[in-house]
Formats: sequence, structure tokens, C-alpha cells
Amino acid sequence: MSPRPQSPLTFEFVLLGLLEQRPMHGYDLFKALDRLEGVGLVWRVKQSRLYALLDRLEGEGLLSGKVVPSQNRPDRREYQLTEEGHARFETWRASPVGHLRDVRQEFLARLYFALQAGQDSARSLVSAQRDCCRRWMDEMAAQAVLLGEDRLYEILVLRYRISQAGALLEWLDVCERQI
Repeated sequence: MSPRPQSPLTFEFVLLGLLEQRPMHGYDLFKALDRLEGVGLVWRVKQSRLYALLDRLEGEGLLSGKVVPSQNRPDRREYQLTEEGHARFETWRASPVGHLRDVRQEFLARLYFALQAGQDSARSLVSAQRDCCRRWMDEMAAQAVLLGEDRLYEILVLRYRISQAGALLEWLDVCERQI
């Protein structure tokens, strides 16, 4: 029995997003990620890891690669999204993150690519994330109410998380105003 293919991780979706913009070879992807602007503010990768991820994504059918001959340099492998890769990336980009802890990197990556797709895409993502965040706050507030006073630490942890979600809601409001 062969192992079940793994779902791409957030960083792999970042690679798909960069390749959605245009086909690139590995070194161009590495340079795009190494710049301290755009998605490079959030994600970093070693070059050797990048090539391993590209091989994995190609093996899963999300990318296709072809060798591009060069006269002055060694031949390079150029990657582009497959239809499946494009569809999976689009779904990922439009979906809010499912956990508060995933906002710092994963949501910021989705927002970057949503902004690349246009203001409507970015507004839709921000709205969906706001709805998710409100649900988190409501669920945590309900949990905190059910805890007895003897469970002070758990109440404090929930209050901390509620305050994080509240700060996220404020930031999402700022995002919406600026988009």
C-alpha cells in the first residue's frame, strides 16, 4: 500500500502562489523569497529545502517542470502550476485560517496573494477571517463562563486568547479600511 499523499503545507502554497504569477525556475523562486518585501517579510527558506519542496509538489501533480536549455549557463528546470495546482491554490488563498495561532504566518501569506489577485479577493478573505475570529471569541467566552473560580489559570489563558482575537478583529478592520 502506498502512503497517502500529504496536503501541501503553507509554505508550499506560498510557492504555488509565486508560480501562479509566472513560471520560474528554482533560483528565481529563491530570490523572490529572499527579498525583504512582499511575502519575503513572512517566509524564509534555504535553497536546498526549496528544491526538495518543488520536487514534492511536482510529484503530487501540482507543478510541472520542464528543462530550459541555456547557451551560457547550465540548463535550468522551469516550473509552472498545473490545473490541479491552480485550483488548490485558489481554494487555499480564499479560505480563512482555522486557528488563531495560524494568523501570524499563514493568514498573512493568504492576504499577500489575495491582494495580488485584487481588492475584491482581499476584502472577501478579510471578511471571512473576521467571521471566523468572531466565532473563536464567542466559543472561548462560552468556555470561560463554564469554568469555576478554582480554575483560574484556564480562565486567564482563555482571556488571553480572547484578547488576541479582539486585537485581530481590530487589525482586520484596519485591513478592510486600507484595501
